[in-house]
Amino acid sequence: MHPFIAPIIQTPAGERPLPIRFGLPGDAEALRSWRIGRTHTHPLAARDAVEYARLASKRWRYYARRDEVAKSLPELRQRAPKASQEEVGFLLVAGQDNTSAPQTLAMAWCRRTWCHHLVLDFLACHPVAFDARSGYGGVGSAMLFALGLITAELRIPLLWGEATAVSAGFYSKRVLGGQPVTDHFFIRDTHLANLQREGKRSAVHSRRS
Repeated sequence: MHPFIAPIIQTPAGERPLPIRFGLPGDAEALRSWRIGRTHTHPLAARDAVEYARLASKRWRYYARRDEVAKSLPELRQRAPKASQEEVGFLLVAGQDNTSAPQTLAMAWCRRTWCHHLVLDFLACHPVAFDARSGYGGVGSAMLFALGLITAELRIPLLWGEATAVSAGFYSKRVLGGQPVTDHFFIRDTHLANLQREGKRSAVHSRRS
């Protein structure tokens, strides 16, 4: 499965594109193997990331049994037109061809709802990707750019999700221009347009690479 977007992130080897694609059964299964190292500079966030990865894997399997999963952007576009009230879930996975890095650096589980909104149920970076000693940066933002591209492709007007005490600051700073975030966030209008613009820019890069 080819990536549909490849935003530039910071890696231990310098700036590199991060290929992001739709997840398949093997990717959902691999999420169950995420682990935390013996030490981590952000232990609470690392614990949450492992939990979210496992929950996303479980959610993917549930939706797959109901035949409510999209495994590519064209399939999502076909199954979730604006006029359709079918709920469709999908998994995004990000990784690099680097044997020293985890197979999956980040994941997101999302749903296109019956009213044509996009719900971000789980977004998590692998604990390695946000340990202060790892050399990685921008992985979470890259995943949001991918979601921005999807909302642009499907003309979805709203991206929303739940925030935790750990993640609220990320969404406030990276997406909402410093607006306070409590236990939920809504990305629309100008803020969504910004994500869409970054997503389209990264998509162009992925097609050229």
